[in-house]
Amino acid sequence: MVEFKKVTKLPNFSHQLDNKILYSEHNEDIEVNYKSTYTLKYVIEGSKCYNLNNKDIHVSSGQYLILNDNNINTKAFQGTKGFSLFLSHQLISEIYNNLYSSSNYSLDFFEFPQSSYNSEVGNQLYKTIFLFNNNPSVFKLQMHDLFIKLSEVVIKEQVDLEKRFSELKIIKYNTKKEIFKHVISTKEFINDNFNLKVTLEKLSTSIGVSKYYLHRLFSEVTGNTPLEYLTFVRLKNAQQQLEHSKKSVFEIAIDCGFDNTPYFSNIFKSYFGISPTTYRKNKISKIL
Repeated sequence: MVEFKKVTKLPNFSHQLDNKILYSEHNEDIEVNYKSTYTLKYVIEGSKCYNLNNKDIHVSSGQYLILNDNNINTKAFQGTKGFSLFLSHQLISEIYNNLYSSSNYSLDFFEFPQSSYNSEVGNQLYKTIFLFNNNPSVFKLQMHDLFIKLSEVVIKEQVDLEKRFSELKIIKYNTKKEIFKHVISTKEFINDNFNLKVTLEKLSTSIGVSKYYLHRLFSEVTGNTPLEYLTFVRLKNAQQQLEHSKKSVFEIAIDCGFDNTPYFSNIFKSYFGISPTTYRKNKISKIL
């Protein structure tokens, strides 16, 4: 079972060890300490600060953070809204054993904030929050399934990452965490600047590592080069604009960082199997 609780004032709990979804809406600055199981923290509005092992981790609007089981010190500022999903050890164990019965990969999360558009976890979070805000009755009916789906995606992403590190023969936790931070920072930069001229030089300068090192580690960890990921982000944004805007194909191409319409059309067709114009027509016809 999954419990749902809404908090609008200073919470008084000392531990959160069971499966729970906690929605918080703070009317004033608060600070709270408690013992927790694995936790997925998502900031909808405002910002929060988590102190772990004497280090502050700041999480802003649209970002999420996955925490290991530990003592948590949380500071939230007035106006902050957020979701906390507490995943019990029993649930984590059941999902892990069901998905990876013969494997022994670590579930030691890296505790680094990520933007919600960076991963499948973020996509699933967006769907959950959208349903919570726009259709509470359906959210209540589907809450358990949404919780399980998010838990599965969290575990899958961590195991896939650990598989990559295992193949690279990277054992030290701190080394893995540093590489993970570089990869996430690269994704953040690309998602924030996909409509501009992005080069490997700009990426490496932003992240603070050499071009060769960035290209190699990003490719080995994600399976795609940084520029391949850039193309993917541009195409996904173009896809959204084709579906939801009235801009011309030329305008969308330029908005999404492509130099010209023919190049955009060719690469869009190679990815989706149809041209941008046909894609838009098909979507409109389905709506009508």
